[in-house]
Amino acid sequence: MSDEAYRRFKTWQICTTLAGYLSMVMAGISMTWPSPLTAWYSSKDSEVPMTEHEVSWMVSIVAIGAGFASIPCGMLADIFGRKTILLGTGITSALSWLLIMVTRSKWALFVAQILGGIVLGGAPSVAPIYISEISPPHIRGAIVGQLNTMFFVGQLLVYAVGPQLSYTNYIRACASVPVLFFIFFGFAPESPYYLLSKGREEEAKDCMTKLRGKDSLGELEASKQEHLEKDSMDKLSIWEMLKTNNYMKNMICLQILSSVNQLNGSATISLYTMEFLGGKWVAIEMGFITVVSSFFGSMLSDPFGRRPVLMVSQVGCAVSTILLFFHFHFMDLRNSKLFLYFGVFGFSFISSGMSFIMLALPSELFGTSLRAFVNGLTQTVDAIACFIALKIFFTVNITLGIETNFIIYTLVSFSGLIAAMFIPETARQRISQG
Repeated sequence: MSDEAYRRFKTWQICTTLAGYLSMVMAGISMTWPSPLTAWYSSKDSEVPMTEHEVSWMVSIVAIGAGFASIPCGMLADIFGRKTILLGTGITSALSWLLIMVTRSKWALFVAQILGGIVLGGAPSVAPIYISEISPPHIRGAIVGQLNTMFFVGQLLVYAVGPQLSYTNYIRACASVPVLFFIFFGFAPESPYYLLSKGREEEAKDCMTKLRGKDSLGELEASKQEHLEKDSMDKLSIWEMLKTNNYMKNMICLQILSSVNQLNGSATISLYTMEFLGGKWVAIEMGFITVVSSFFGSMLSDPFGRRPVLMVSQVGCAVSTILLFFHFHFMDLRNSKLFLYFGVFGFSFISSGMSFIMLALPSELFGTSLRAFVNGLTQTVDAIACFIALKIFFTVNITLGIETNFIIYTLVSFSGLIAAMFIPETARQRISQG
């Protein structure tokens, strides 16, 4: 390979990977961007005056958009292509920020949040499929695993930038991410596996050669047989397919874990840290810890296994939320702040392991014919749980006290521990498949 061809080859790899990563950064920002503003929106200084109840609806409604987008985006990616749907999430993200930037209406914020929810639901449904299909097998796990890290990078950007800027400049900073996404996505190709599934074999070969060289063409040949098997499976309904290979049991456990992933406090801690859990510096430190632990944690699930990491994550989250309960219940004690710091930072460190595995499990537990549906359903359940968690947080604060939330989160984590025990181990199977 000539130097020029090698440079072109590496440029394609870098741009495609960055495009997929930036889609997850957009999703992380869409989820967390109100965090520096939750108290400000209901204050007398707000440029968009709202009551506390309206703020709770505004931060929660993003999950509604995510819930409606998850399954359609996953399935439409099989019809129109991975790149097309990811490009659509970028356009939707840009529109949401434009709407927030040019208006000062709470109703416009609600609409923008629904648009942001489409990004939050669509990117995690499609980006893992896209990245896994363009990545070389020997580093595929590491590259796909960092999608979760990039979601937390989006959150960290919110914590670091939001408190330092004016409202208008903060929204402009958030809007710059979809602009970067479009720049890198202009160089990104469509998935060669999608092209092959549509009978565009020559385009698929050309794309695969540009991405990974001619040596990788054997993967496409092997994929032909998989598509023949998929065609025979497509004659069965989703219900009939779920009744084979323990798929139904796996589906139930997966959806329980998906709910736990939000109802254990992840959604509320990420959004309300600045207002209730220590302010901007605690939020920045929490975001940094989450990014670092996600980066290294995704590398541990292969040698240690998915199920052990899931189980340890559930126990760790339960211990962390108990510490946060102690902080709020015994606030008059001299050292109650220690409970806060150990609780927040411990939760941030341990919960990211579960988030990565939840992205990987749908593809590892289910056959090709079910993956798009299962991934979309998992993201939908995640979004519904996120909405419930965010909406009831404020209500529980008023009626039962903020510490009650953390008792609920602890019980939820223990229910996740039970579900994790029934998930089959997939790490060794994945390693053996290369």
